[in-house]
Formats: sequence, structure tokens, C-alpha cells
Amino acid sequence: MAATTSDFDWQPFIGRSLAYLCLHLAEMRSRTLLEQAEFLMALGLPRREAAVVVGSTDESLRVLARSKAKKVAAKGPK
Repeated sequence: MAATTSDFDWQPFIGRSLAYLCLHLAEMRSRTLLEQAEFLMALGLPRREAAVVVGSTDESLRVLARSKAKKVAAKGPK
């Protein structure tokens, strides 16, 4: 039996579409994946959902964030 539109939960699709539009309107599409994901997470998206929107994985974003934190820590305070 085929699912009808009334059986389908559109909320994840709508949420991801709105997140993509936010990235586009904020002119963030040319930024790095981590910057895009951090922007979406600042808007309240979990990292896993931000990863889907930017075309990455949750694990990849975690590693990128950790690498960034290590670079900042290595530079030390100003």
C-alpha cells in the first residue's frame, strides 16, 4: 500500500528546506562546511541535522570542530 501525503511527516523536509534558505539568504554558501554548520547550530539545529543540510556527516563536523579548537588553543591567548 502506497503512503499518502497525509501519512507523510513533512516537518523534517520543511525544516531542512528552511535551514538551506537561511544559509542562502545569509550568503553563507561560500563559507566552509564548519562555518555553515556553526551558523545553523546557532539557530538551534542539532549538529546532526546541520550536517545533513550542509552535505556532510555528524562525525565529520565533530572532527572539524575539534581541529579548529586545537588550532585556537595552540595559538594561545593574545
